[in-house]
Amino acid sequence: MKNQFFKNLTSYTTCACFIFGSLLSSCGSRSLEDYREEAEEVTHSLIIQLDQIHTRDQLLARSAKLKRLFNDLVSVIIASQEYRQKQFARGVPPLSENNHLLSDQLYEELNRIYAIDGCRAIIEKCQEEALNRLDAFEKQAKRSATF
Repeated sequence: MKNQFFKNLTSYTTCACFIFGSLLSSCGSRSLEDYREEAEEVTHSLIIQLDQIHTRDQLLARSAKLKRLFNDLVSVIIASQEYRQKQFARGVPPLSENNHLLSDQLYEELNRIYAIDGCRAIIEKCQEEALNRLDAFEKQAKRSATF
């Protein structure tokens, strides 16, 4: 399950966080565009943090920050999905080139860190809480959809 986080994260990053297209009007102060921008910012911050890691010790030193960023990204994903559900938004608009670039950069950085001896388990631990929250949200959303 932990090994699936990156696949889930990439999928949700590209599908849920980088939401483009026509925006629905709402009474709230946030829009899908706001969530997309916030997700881009968090993803960019993750890439910057990961880019600066070249050893296991550096990863250990940054693990609390990475854990927070993974949780922040999942919070944006969940908030955007809740917003879409409340607004009865259908479908996921296509991704921009920048969204694909960010997703590819995050993928490359995580794979690079995974290749460093002893780092895979540390990254997975940083992602664990966020993954559990995302899984719980998905399960709850599926249960709600069946009623």
